[in-house]
Amino acid sequence: MLEFTTFYTGPDGALMQKIVDRYNSSQNDVVVRFTAPAYGGDYLTKILTASLAGAPPAIIALHSYEIPPLRRFLHTIDFNDLGFSQDDFIDGTWQLANIEGRQYGVTMSTGPAALGYNRALFDKAGLDPDRPPTTGAEFIAAAQALKKSGPWGFIRETGTFNPWLTFNWQAGGDLIDADSRALFAEPPGIEAGQFEHDLVHRYQVEPAQLAGPQLGALFRNQKVGMVFTFPWVLSQLMKTNAQQGTQLDVAPLPQFFDGPRSVVATSHIYCIPKQRKNDEWIQSEAQKFIAWLVREGSVDWAGAQAPASAAAAAAIAKSNDPVVRKMGLFIDEAKHARFAPYAYRWTQAFQYLNDALDDIVYQGADVATELRRATARATESMREPK
Repeated sequence: MLEFTTFYTGPDGALMQKIVDRYNSSQNDVVVRFTAPAYGGDYLTKILTASLAGAPPAIIALHSYEIPPLRRFLHTIDFNDLGFSQDDFIDGTWQLANIEGRQYGVTMSTGPAALGYNRALFDKAGLDPDRPPTTGAEFIAAAQALKKSGPWGFIRETGTFNPWLTFNWQAGGDLIDADSRALFAEPPGIEAGQFEHDLVHRYQVEPAQLAGPQLGALFRNQKVGMVFTFPWVLSQLMKTNAQQGTQLDVAPLPQFFDGPRSVVATSHIYCIPKQRKNDEWIQSEAQKFIAWLVREGSVDWAGAQAPASAAAAAAIAKSNDPVVRKMGLFIDEAKHARFAPYAYRWTQAFQYLNDALDDIVYQGADVATELRRATARATESMREPK
């Protein structure tokens, strides 16, 4: 038996279980047991503890920034052994598991942001539902028209996927430098922070309060016209349309600033940990499973995430399943995806940034002052002990 452990604890977990069941029915060599014990820090703690004991799961899912601290426990992977080449993956995705020229995993999917918008509310506000905003100026104009007609124009997500990350990258900024010093208060970061601030306090198209987990419900209940949304939300949006007659849709994120085309994203990478016992056999069978997943499971997986398989993209575009077909938009967004970096205690450093942005957006705090304070705290937290 091979244990396949992931952090898929929602509807994507149920979908992956179906895909694993199909693999188990397709061959008689091995049984794969799918588990999803936790998410976040608890998940990594379980993986690390099992790895230190020499008995980790046979296959694990990791985000790109989680691979560097765990790579000493991971087998390197040769694409040739799986029958793949780099060209089999959407550009920018296979590299997520490549560290110093060594491949530590196979990217199954990414989770890039897109613009969620309500076609009916657009129409009510005098906006063309077939022409969602593509620039920062168009975004502000659309948000103002929506607010004038009743609903909020936009609600942001706080935390991991806050809009500032996309704004900062699109303005030409970055998060850390080569020495793990925070770059939050550089000119692009301040410009991005000011844009977030102004949506609430200047344009008044966004509520001056935390939306948090309520964001999705507010969008589905037509209380807001635009949000940033992600692949794992798509099936729920389409289900809401079918059940309630709403017209929720997705479009590429606007290019808010004049820098590089960028969208915040997460990643799902399958890695093979080293074992104290039966390592060679487990590694071989795990490679077979991962290769099958990418080849045979990617189209089904498009019901929950944006597959990285280039070959799957054509089949997804022709699918009869409206969720799978619509996932093609997120696959296109993956070409512009940007990801959280790895740095010592990055999670704590990012929390300083997120706290500063909450103060900027919801309390109207001075942008430069808060970002400079967050930069100093984050840089100090990422300084590795000697």
